[in-house]
Amino acid sequence: MIPADDAACPLCGQHSRPFYHRGARDPAPGDYRRCHHCGLIALERSTWPTRDVERAYYQTHENRPDDPGYRAHLERLSDPLTRALPPPATGLDWGCGPQPVLADLLRARGYTLDAWDPAFAPQRPQPPSGGWDFISCTEVLEHLHHPLQTLTAMVAALGPGGILAMMTEWPPPAAGFRRWHYRRDPTHVAFYGPHTLHWIAARLGCTLELPAADIALFRRTATAPVRTADSGRPRPARGHPAGSGHAC
Repeated sequence: MIPADDAACPLCGQHSRPFYHRGARDPAPGDYRRCHHCGLIALERSTWPTRDVERAYYQTHENRPDDPGYRAHLERLSDPLTRALPPPATGLDWGCGPQPVLADLLRARGYTLDAWDPAFAPQRPQPPSGGWDFISCTEVLEHLHHPLQTLTAMVAALGPGGILAMMTEWPPPAAGFRRWHYRRDPTHVAFYGPHTLHWIAARLGCTLELPAADIALFRRTATAPVRTADSGRPRPARGHPAGSGHAC
């Protein structure tokens, strides 16, 4: 019997179906399911890591600011963001990790930037009165335990026309999933391809540009979530209810 939480898609809540069963030597902590509504591929929820396990694993990453290969990797997102929204502009690097390398790259290009990661700095910076011009988010989406709520909060923190710039590796066709290196990270709980990204854009009232593989630029429109004046919490636009649970 599959637990109800495992069968429900963590993004849209619809029933998901078995997608990949790990073998005896597979390093994955559990099996994967795919939602035929939004297309999300997710690790069974009962095998997701705790926040403490996530934090400990993140600290094993060697994402050094002096590593030219890592900086080139981040430029896969910073370059299309700069083309879409040239500086000066004010933004937030959401999920920066223990070292805000992308934030430093963008500051060097003329942007004003705050950096935040819920695993290392629980107090999230408040957006300017008109909202952020952009939020950058590199390899964060695949870690989110409550993706719809977190994405709603991100879009709600943008000003009108603001950009949510995301990088996450798109899953390969089913035949290549077993050998796909990205799923071997035990903190990666869900994977988002173009179909799922388009579903998110429609749900949140955003336009979507996919300038390159693994890169998504969501732009907030008039129908996107807004903040309530009394609580500061995201209030979804009519017809686009927010998710529930913790932010990430």
